[in-house]
Amino acid sequence: MKDLIRQFGRLRLLALVLTYLPLTAVPVAGVVWLWQTGYLAYWLLLLAICGGCALMLQLWLARTDKRRIPDARTGPSGHWSTTAEGAWTQVEALAQSADPAEYALSDGSALWLLGQHALERVAGHFFPDKERPLLELTVPHALLIIERASRELRQEIVHTVPFSHRLSLGNLVRARRLQQTATRYHNAFRMGRALISPTSALYQEFSRAVGGHILDYGSERMQRWLLQEYVRKVGFYAIELYSGNLLLSGELIAGTGQPLQVLVLGPAGSGKTSLLEALAGGQSDINPNASDKWINAHRITSPVWGELELWDTPAWPTLPRRRARAAVAAADLIIWVSDAGAEGMKDDAEQLARLQRWLGRRAGQPEPPLLVALTHLEQQGEAFSLAVVAEQLSIPAEQIISLSLADPHSEQAREPLQAAFNQYYAQAERCHYWRYLHRRRQAENRELSGRQLRGAAGTAWRAARGLFRQGPKE
Repeated sequence: MKDLIRQFGRLRLLALVLTYLPLTAVPVAGVVWLWQTGYLAYWLLLLAICGGCALMLQLWLARTDKRRIPDARTGPSGHWSTTAEGAWTQVEALAQSADPAEYALSDGSALWLLGQHALERVAGHFFPDKERPLLELTVPHALLIIERASRELRQEIVHTVPFSHRLSLGNLVRARRLQQTATRYHNAFRMGRALISPTSALYQEFSRAVGGHILDYGSERMQRWLLQEYVRKVGFYAIELYSGNLLLSGELIAGTGQPLQVLVLGPAGSGKTSLLEALAGGQSDINPNASDKWINAHRITSPVWGELELWDTPAWPTLPRRRARAAVAAADLIIWVSDAGAEGMKDDAEQLARLQRWLGRRAGQPEPPLLVALTHLEQQGEAFSLAVVAEQLSIPAEQIISLSLADPHSEQAREPLQAAFNQYYAQAERCHYWRYLHRRRQAENRELSGRQLRGAAGTAWRAARGLFRQGPKE
């Protein structure tokens, strides 16, 4: 305190006290007058009522402001695989542990170290067998992560934090220093306030006791939120990159504009044609670009799922295995049609097991839903058991669709299909996204390789031409 007074100046402090002394005497004189006239109790009651209303309003505003910033936070993508979701859990844990006291916003090296920690956690999750997994990241991709994270964080701050376009890092640092200084001298201020104006001190202490935990919406909380969002942004794009979602062009693949591809398989006489009619609902157009000798692609438009491309195949025994495997690899949803009245389902079980083996070889990609459409149920008696069929086919009962396709256009035929599509549509869309992403990534690799080779060839040609122009040295 002596150092503070010496820096401010004793005479300057005396002048300040003399200036405000008449003003500080007004509240004291007012309290004395209220006590003499007998209105002090009414004034205290009015003080309590107004103070309570102000505190309630302050409570509501603080909660509204506090809710606004936590809601503006980066979350995981719905297209991520299980491995990517596990990496996001580690990123979120690191974000929650970020402390402004350890990573100051004014310290660039500390922020770089925090971003590196986020990258290391993601890299270690995707490459657990590597001694230094961060080195698996290419230089252009590392720069791309920082670029995308910084840009989105800037946009989020501008649209979320009030007056952020006028807020500088110096403001935050000065606010934190003022907060620390005020904390040191706050008790002395409270004692002086109680001596000068006891009634005002009573109200302020009441406000501090009741609403103190609400009024902590300050620079420290803002800095913590900025650090957490910084970690989440870096971790988000690192996961997008390591999982293959982020292209070097900076484009995040959405996979929109392309229809989901539904593959319909099954033996002859199982009811594939009736199933396609039920799915199409009487409206379908053959897509000649996607059709070939073995598969007819029917494009339909659903008000619920958007565009679908139904792949009609010949009877399973006549479909070449190479073509069947290619179709399975390119499908977003697979429906195997099985006749409920067929004697035994051993052959169907074998073919379903083969399909599952093929799907298991789609390394790094989510598997499309494999559903079994059980047809001709109207011909079965009461002894028919869906659980027995599921056991014979070695497939979960929830993946079996019980159908009665006597009238494919009836609601009775379409409702079970709609329920199954609603249940597995998200998984099919996820598979569609990864297939489309793989295609775009291959195209980008070809484009970059061609551009780099052309650039290298041009450089070599210019160097060789320069040597020939110089001629032999004498």
